[in-house]
Order: sequence, then structure tokens, then C-alpha cells
Amino acid sequence: MKKQMKKLPFFLPFGGCRGRCVYCSQSTITGAADLISPELVSSVLMDLDEPREVCFFGGSFCRFGFSKVKEYLDSVVKYAPEGSRIRFSTYPGDLSNKSMRDLINTYPIACIELGIPSLDPDVLSLCKREADPEAILNDIKNIMHDSLPLGVQMMIGLPGQTKESSLADLKKLAEIKGPISWDLRLYPCLVLEGTELEKMMNSGSYHPINLEQAVKWGGIFIDRAVSLGFNPIRIGLQESELLASKVRGGPHHAALGEMIASESLVRKLTRNSMTGPWIVPDEHISKFTGHGCFGLQRLAELNGTTVNAVSEKLSFFPRAENIV
Repeated sequence: MKKQMKKLPFFLPFGGCRGRCVYCSQSTITGAADLISPELVSSVLMDLDEPREVCFFGGSFCRFGFSKVKEYLDSVVKYAPEGSRIRFSTYPGDLSNKSMRDLINTYPIACIELGIPSLDPDVLSLCKREADPEAILNDIKNIMHDSLPLGVQMMIGLPGQTKESSLADLKKLAEIKGPISWDLRLYPCLVLEGTELEKMMNSGSYHPINLEQAVKWGGIFIDRAVSLGFNPIRIGLQESELLASKVRGGPHHAALGEMIASESLVRKLTRNSMTGPWIVPDEHISKFTGHGCFGLQRLAELNGTTVNAVSEKLSFFPRAENIV
């Protein structure tokens, strides 16, 4: 199995953002308060002894403008070990300019993660995001035309959003993506202290989803995403003491990502065979036995039987690359 390159993230909180989405608090999410300069990036990279996937997260990277974007990208290719690659997040519209796409294409890009929490115009408007889905889709088509590697960052539980609308968003992106695999990050919406969303929640104009709703919605979403050729690389925000202290509502749980992944896997198994037996790679054992045997309990619930009954029909096997 090919060894994955280690990621080295640099956070640029609100970097390039023209406004603030109602749910966003980048300083809470990333733990970073100030922008990291290209010079500081260079000083970190020059001390590395092996290639890294250098990541720029926390803002809208390409909205820094041509010159600043070039400075950040140059800091990687000039100072990181040979073979290093670059990943960054940005709005789809930030690459509508052909000259920006041409610039990006001259660098070793691992992935451009496009922030697309929703494609529903009403949801986007409520979140204070650009609210023209057709423009977003056209921008994606232009980026794909230049063969830039893409991924998407999506959300569930947003104001005005439903499970059905989020799955419709996924289908639209899959139709554009075609057979290519895209990385996917899914973030169930949390209400963070100091955000406009907190005010909306307190006024009663927004009702966050709870943990059970997030797990079931997220499980269905990830199951559908995998079947459509997406590669989930992250589910839920990175847990930290700072994040935990700032959550005021929504499905906050340290193991949210693992629980959603378990729900997704269980739904896949029961979709293929409601009664079993089920045989899965042993790398997924924790999805059934962790967090109070959450996966086993959900498998029993969907199967309409007991944990002991489904346990007898569930077996694991080692993947060939894991056999020494």
C-alpha cells in the first residue's frame, strides 16, 4: 500500500474572506488568531527532512489576490523538501479568473478544497454566503476544464437545510465530478459562541440538529457520497478544549466523526443484506465496538434484532496489505 504523505497545516483565519458566514468562528475552529505570513511558512518548511503535503486552511486562499497567493505557493516550492505538494481551501468563485487558475496550475497541487456547504440558494442566503448555485457549478466546471485536482467541504444541519436538499447537493456535484474521485470533508453545523448563528438560535429563528439527528443524517450522507465516488477524509471539526468551551448548540461530541462513519458503514451493510452474514475488513472493528458498541447497536436496530444476534453474523478479515 502506498504510504500517504504527511500533512502540515497552516491556518489563515478569515484570510481573504469578504464577509463572515453566520456559523463561522475561525479562531475557535483553528485555534489561530493571526495570519501566518509566507515568510513564517518558509522558516518552518526549510527545517523539514521529508516531503509534506503543505495545507493552507481557515480562509479563502485565492481571495488574497494573485501576488499574495504566489508568495504562499513560492514559500512551499522554494523551501519545502523536494516532492512536497500543496493543498488549500477556497471559494469556487475565487478561481473563476483564468489567470489565477493558470498560476495555480504551475505548482504541485495535491488538492483544491472548495467550500460548498450547500447548493440551495435559500440556505446559502440564510448563511450569508454567495447564493447563486449555477454560478458555483459553472466555476467548478471551469476549474475542472483546467485539470486542477478538486475536493469539497460540505455541511449538514444549516439554517433552512434538509436531509433531502443536502443529498440533492451531493448528486449535483457528483454529476459534474463524473468518475473522478474527490476528497470530501463533512461538517455537521455547530453553534459557536459569538457567531450570528448563536443569536439566531437564541431568538428561535434557528434550531440546531441534535447528536442523534446528525449521526443518522451524516451516515446517510457519507454512505451516498461513497457510492457516488467521493473519498471522505474528514467528518466533523477537529476536537479541542477551545472548541468544546465555545460550543453553544448543535451535535457536539468528541467521537462524532467516528459515529457517523459507523452509521454509514452499518447502512451500507444492511443495504446489501438486511439479514447478514456480514464480512468487513478488520480496520473497521472499532466502528462496531467503540463508543459503547455504537455500530453493533445500530446494526441491531436496523436489523430488528439483538446485539448478540448481529454479532454472531458479523466477522472481520485482514486486508492483504495489512498482512505481514
